[in-house]
Amino acid sequence: MKITKKFVACGLLYGVLLWLTVPAAVLSARETERVPVMFLDANGRELCRFEAELAITPYEQSRGLMYRPYMPPQYGMLFINERDEMQHYWMKNVSIPLDIIFIDGNNDVVYVHHNAHPHDETTISSRYPARYILEINAGEAKECKIKRGVSTRFGRTAAGK
Repeated sequence: MKITKKFVACGLLYGVLLWLTVPAAVLSARETERVPVMFLDANGRELCRFEAELAITPYEQSRGLMYRPYMPPQYGMLFINERDEMQHYWMKNVSIPLDIIFIDGNNDVVYVHHNAHPHDETTISSRYPARYILEINAGEAKECKIKRGVSTRFGRTAAGK
């Protein structure tokens, strides 16, 4: 059988299309798992809800939202740590402006850093010990009235790790 340039080009195109559609099907359970994160007012009423991708392993946490060009509204990444500690983040290789919400082991917001700038390598500190960190699109924390002292509830297994 004679292999022509057209045959090779069609094969390459098919391979690229397959590569673009298959990754979603072969992602690990962790990469596709989402957990709801709810913020509650003083009366226990829901202020806002986000669907969050989990970042638990050292690799997941070091990669975070790097190299992503976009994040849908009401979506985020939830970093889960073993205990309450001072947390430090930066925006190296992150292209999306973010609000970074630091939450302690009692599920209370201890600090909100608004509008972290893309690619900024300045350290962003939790200011208080925190166990959970939720990164969301910049501006959503203000829209949802998320501030220090607001209570949080996690769906499924996020809080129970």
